[in-house]
Amino acid sequence: MLPPRIEKVGVTALGALAGAEGDQTFADLVAPLVPAAQRLAYGMLQNPHDCEDAVQEATFKAWRAFPRLRADSNVRAWFLKIVANECRQRRRSRWWSIVKVASVGDDTPSISSSDGEAAMDLRRAVRRLPDDMRLAIVLRYYLDLPFEEVGSVLGVSGPAAKARVHRALVRLRVEIPEVSADA
Repeated sequence: MLPPRIEKVGVTALGALAGAEGDQTFADLVAPLVPAAQRLAYGMLQNPHDCEDAVQEATFKAWRAFPRLRADSNVRAWFLKIVANECRQRRRSRWWSIVKVASVGDDTPSISSSDGEAAMDLRRAVRRLPDDMRLAIVLRYYLDLPFEEVGSVLGVSGPAAKARVHRALVRLRVEIPEVSADA
């Protein structure tokens, strides 16, 4: 859980600050969120280099949008939504489809144990999910966000986020029946 000043920021911290002081406030608010943003980007893109690029671009976009952030906004949900949108945009681009079709190997290390194989199967199945379902799974299980915050990032209510996660889990259980038998 983030400290209260990072969760919700008052109007004086956002609207009244300008120049270098505002830049420092932005850095203070976003710096603790970068590791979660990197996990989110990696969960969406499955490539460490693409992940770094996406988080860097999303941070720049967030910095530009920072003066427009409402005082009652949840900063973590706001920033993660920008990161998620950047990841979606990258996956939609023509460059992504050309490079990913041409790539042969997997960036993840090979693991010989049956648990490792099951984990690889699960990773592949999550990669095949549609973007909205993959994002819901990554937010809920990679970042351990509550459904209300998952909903904030997705732009839906908490119960709708819970339903989206459930639909994604159902789809994963169909794709990987041995995982659901063990669970």
